[in-house]
Amino acid sequence: MEKIGVIFYNFNFKDIGEFFNWCNENQVEYVEIYSRYLVEELKKFINRYNIKISQVSAGNDFVQKKEEFEKQVKMVGQLCKKVKDFGCNQIRIDGGWPKEDIDSSNYKELILDGIKRVVDFAEKESVFLALDNHGIITNDYQLQLEIFEKIKSKYLGANLDTMNYRWYGYPVEKLVEIYKLIAPYALHTHIKDGVGSRENYVGKVLGEGEVPVVEAIKILMENSYKGVWCIEYEGKDKEVGYKKCVEFLKKLKI
Repeated sequence: MEKIGVIFYNFNFKDIGEFFNWCNENQVEYVEIYSRYLVEELKKFINRYNIKISQVSAGNDFVQKKEEFEKQVKMVGQLCKKVKDFGCNQIRIDGGWPKEDIDSSNYKELILDGIKRVVDFAEKESVFLALDNHGIITNDYQLQLEIFEKIKSKYLGANLDTMNYRWYGYPVEKLVEIYKLIAPYALHTHIKDGVGSRENYVGKVLGEGEVPVVEAIKILMENSYKGVWCIEYEGKDKEVGYKKCVEFLKKLKI
């Protein structure tokens, strides 16, 4: 397979320079990083190793009261401009996280409003926003589909995480159906494997868990996905596990 990437924030490296060196040694050409690493020093590693940033994680949360909500919208808007200085035109966004002081009946409205607002910035900057299926709100694939339908923009799509739907609680047998529904909107992936859900979840090397990873990849290909196959590994022995995952994708014949 081509265009294999990894996510920085699950490694045990002390600094991003060590991470880029690992990627170079393992012939990984794409990385996903957090927005806080968008500093001038990053450019020297990008140039030295000729590694591309597939997307930047905003770490946003739209389930907020008014003042903080506005701050979150502004932050993502500013990030739409900043990422382009690092040769990137894509941001991973989240919907938000439950709050005790915000009624759950307001979650969807807040998330929809927040995404609508930041899509305006994205369209002006020609930057793509990939909504992650993450946590206990936007792992609801029906909510994701509703968001994509209501906010129709070529600059908004999905970051399809192959494991998170299972983590959320959907049975393994349901995953292929979900992938088929989300794949047409996919801008980016988190290729991840594991077993169990919620407190019983255990991260696994690709091909060693219960998630139909290969089937997910086939479905994405059938839907003309052209993005990066970005590995997220959440098991033990991070560097060893990631290396095995990279090898799994490189050997995959589809």
